[in-house]
Amino acid sequence: MIGQMDIDYDSFNNDNCFRAIKYTFEEDVLRLPVVSTTLTFKVGDQPIDNFRMIERHYFRNQLVKSYDFTFGFCIPGSINTWDAIYNVPPLKADTIQEMIAHPYETTSDSFYFVEIGRA
Repeated sequence: MIGQMDIDYDSFNNDNCFRAIKYTFEEDVLRLPVVSTTLTFKVGDQPIDNFRMIERHYFRNQLVKSYDFTFGFCIPGSINTWDAIYNVPPLKADTIQEMIAHPYETTSDSFYFVEIGRA
């Protein structure tokens, strides 16, 4: 495994419990030109149109990567798995070295947008 995601279970007792994810990546991952990912999610009682996820990654408060994914229509009560292979913007060598030297200065934000119901 060249990348790892750890969930900080100790933080589950506060409002940031689902944002407490610690990423640990080896240098090789930071140099990859392409990444694959799998996302599994469950839809509630209402159909969802245009499910959109925006993911942004920062190092020392500077945006280094931004992704925008659209899932389209999702059936009510369904469990969905989405596989993606996408290009990764290249990082400068000195930025990679700084990210390795200071791993906890890399942060991310995820934003989710949906339209409920289908006309």
